[in-house]
Amino acid sequence: MKSKDVRRSVQPYSASRALGDAPSLGRVERMRGTGLPKQRRRRSRKGGDGNRGNRGGGYHKKLVQGWSVTICGLAVVSLLVVIFLWLVPKMKSGGSSAGKVSSEPRRGERVVSQFASPSEDEALALVKQALSVREPERVDVFFRSGAASPLEVVDFLTGMESVDGVIERYTWLSSMDANGLSVDGVLLEFKGVERPIPRLALLTHDAAGKWKVDFEALARVVKPSWNEIHENGTALARVRVYVAKDSYYNGAFKNDKQWVCHRMASPDTEQFLLGYCRVGSRQAAALDWMFSRENGGRRATMEIQRVEGAESRQFEILKVVAEDWVVGEVPFDEGFNEFN
Repeated sequence: MKSKDVRRSVQPYSASRALGDAPSLGRVERMRGTGLPKQRRRRSRKGGDGNRGNRGGGYHKKLVQGWSVTICGLAVVSLLVVIFLWLVPKMKSGGSSAGKVSSEPRRGERVVSQFASPSEDEALALVKQALSVREPERVDVFFRSGAASPLEVVDFLTGMESVDGVIERYTWLSSMDANGLSVDGVLLEFKGVERPIPRLALLTHDAAGKWKVDFEALARVVKPSWNEIHENGTALARVRVYVAKDSYYNGAFKNDKQWVCHRMASPDTEQFLLGYCRVGSRQAAALDWMFSRENGGRRATMEIQRVEGAESRQFEILKVVAEDWVVGEVPFDEGFNEFN
């Protein structure tokens, strides 16, 4: 850019006139009442100039109306999109992510029972009484023993302190219904050992309405033991585990189009297992439904079986027995259909 151009851009403009020119007055504002005679001015307002002003006002009004309609239309469309995006996941939330759940009644909600649940004080008192039992003949009063004998229950209670430590806190968890059973929970927290692991005292009632502690859930019973499952490679087992989705496909389960992978872990062993169920099976549908109800891993009782050609930690999931550690009369996965 030339220096002359720069000066031109920053210097104020001052008009010059030649000798003899009339002096410049600059801009002169028009004063009201001057100019055309009154009669002529009135005709001008009524005539073409006024019509042009009216046409300009009408155009402006139509323009505003048009933009208003456009904005309202966009708002309605946006609202419909938001409703659609909110509604679709809600429609799918009752089933698996692939829509493979049967039309069976929803599980995991509060079970209607003819027997009232114990209050917080009643639940805590019942659990404390149950844990103090040392006589086999009193076991049935406080425990739903399952396959365990009264002596096995007493042996577990007697040795619990040396394994878990001293109970430091009892926390009432209220309703934890599962598998069509009315279930209330109390969390037991321990101290005095290197790595204290909480336990769950899950209460259910019998046919007479008597609330009892589920022993197998409290003891996290597995059959056979974890040592046998890991070391001897047992063929068939029933385990109480935390289960979550995984993505390890190898060996006998290398085809991810045929199998769904899950990680299974227990507080009673540092090693985890990998459980596989067939795509479209009722076991896959049951687990998908469970995951849709909670984020992350959750408790489940399952029957698993080792498969020829699988790694030592790989098992096929034969049955989802329960959606928690309390087992009902009917296996949980029987409430779901297969989609092959």
